[in-house]
Amino acid sequence: MKRKKRRYRSKADIITGVLYGILALFALAALYGIGRGAYALMGATVGNHYYASLAERAAPSDTVDFALLAKENPEVRGWVRLANTSIDLPLVKTTDNDFYLNHRFDEKKNKLGTPFIDAGNVGDFSDRHTVIYGHALSSGAMFGSLWEYENPNYFMRHPEIQLFLPDGTTKTLAVFACSRVDGVRGAIPIAFSGEGAFLSFIDNLNETSAFSSNIKITSSDRIVSFCVALPDGGAGRLLISCKILENGSVTTHGELTELLPDETAQQPEELPLG
Repeated sequence: MKRKKRRYRSKADIITGVLYGILALFALAALYGIGRGAYALMGATVGNHYYASLAERAAPSDTVDFALLAKENPEVRGWVRLANTSIDLPLVKTTDNDFYLNHRFDEKKNKLGTPFIDAGNVGDFSDRHTVIYGHALSSGAMFGSLWEYENPNYFMRHPEIQLFLPDGTTKTLAVFACSRVDGVRGAIPIAFSGEGAFLSFIDNLNETSAFSSNIKITSSDRIVSFCVALPDGGAGRLLISCKILENGSVTTHGELTELLPDETAQQPEELPLG
């Protein structure tokens, strides 16, 4: 009888040990999740503070100190500002589309990354189509405000974006379309076979835009598009496209149009996760 009693206790101890082990795993998983969340939140907080401080030092008014910026990062190519939003940020360009996805302007690793120009562009905005990538946060940080362009009323309030260049000039970017596109290279071409291909791309942007504008694009114009992830977490990208105005600005007026699926040609290369 004593032997059976000892065997019963041994099985109970095993079961208890297994239960404690399972509970320990759950506790570790919970702690890991909390830790990751805290780390991500800390990274975003540190990143936001860094960019706010950089804007105070390098772009306190209507001018940008590119000499200061170049000392911190010689890959700087511009500064972009959208009034009354968190978009008051430097633009960089390097030889690939990966590094600045998770590195700040000072090249320190950070989840916010740095807004960057497509590696295939020249980088001085002389291309027919310059594409800029950046992370968009639900808090509105970084390029988060660009999601709002799917609301025509937001477009009415923010029809223009300022672009400062290292040569001392300031360009006005007149927003003319906000479209959902596939997350592949063919959906956002930066080079075109000719004027017809370029104008066809513009027509597609206008047809799929969340609003309509009175901005007219000709074959001699240059455009800039900001590419970010979709606000609903879909596989595509949100493209906010603008016409570069050499002098002055224009007032645009928009109205709601149906958001249609993208019909541009696709290639297997995926775009960076902006």
